[in-house]
Amino acid sequence: MTPSIFARQALSLRKTAIVLIAALILMWFDSKNSEWFNPIRSTSHAAMQPIYELSLLPSYAKHWASGSLQSKEALRRENMQLKSQLIHAHAKLQQQDYILAQNARLQGILSTTKPEQFDLNLAQVIGTDTNLLRQIVVLNKGEQDGVQVGQTVIDENGVLGQIINVYPNTSRLLLITDEQQSVAVTVKRTGQRAIVTGEGIPTSLSLNYVFKTSDVRVGDELVSSGLGGRIPAGYRVGRIAHVRDGQADNFRSIEVTPAANFVDNAYVLILQDKLLEQDNTSIVP
Repeated sequence: MTPSIFARQALSLRKTAIVLIAALILMWFDSKNSEWFNPIRSTSHAAMQPIYELSLLPSYAKHWASGSLQSKEALRRENMQLKSQLIHAHAKLQQQDYILAQNARLQGILSTTKPEQFDLNLAQVIGTDTNLLRQIVVLNKGEQDGVQVGQTVIDENGVLGQIINVYPNTSRLLLITDEQQSVAVTVKRTGQRAIVTGEGIPTSLSLNYVFKTSDVRVGDELVSSGLGGRIPAGYRVGRIAHVRDGQADNFRSIEVTPAANFVDNAYVLILQDKLLEQDNTSIVP
């Protein structure tokens, strides 16, 4: 009976003994003179090298993945740190720009021509009136600083308004942009007189009582005339921005752009009469 090719036979003890004896003999010869087996040893090491490298692949993959994750995390942290530094740098630049702008504004205010009959008292705007319908701001100068009701307030560009209330350390300033405020002005180019009134908004004024036949143009500068004694003469009030002839009457509708800064003015000048101070100091009780 022909044996099946799938039949399995146990390893013969005889063959095992022969292999072990041959191995012992080869080990004995190798211990006596190892140079005889160097070519065989080198060949076997070279043949095993791919197996060694394959066995190390999992370790290489683990180290590579760990290093890659660490490098990505380090890059992410560095990126976040750089973004934080950039945000801080932009914040510092904004603060420096604000300080430079404030310094430039203060220099402009302090360089305003100082009239001989007035002392210029520098004040700071510290708040606005609780009534949002009124154009009123609060200043940090009051009665102890010589502030009085009716005194005119300007900035480096023109007229802001008049003091309406005075307290020991603060005062309230009614701006000329208020609907209940008006200023007598003169057209600088022609000398024509008119009245500028507020419209309740900080960016626009109205020039009233100007006939259609009057010589007024867009761009004409308006200065205070001093009529009525409320606001001293010669200070800029605004500039004509738009002229429109109405059909109902003989007057023109004229829009004026204010000269002063009514939007974000932080510092102002209070005009205080020198003559009044001299008269007060000359009185002997």
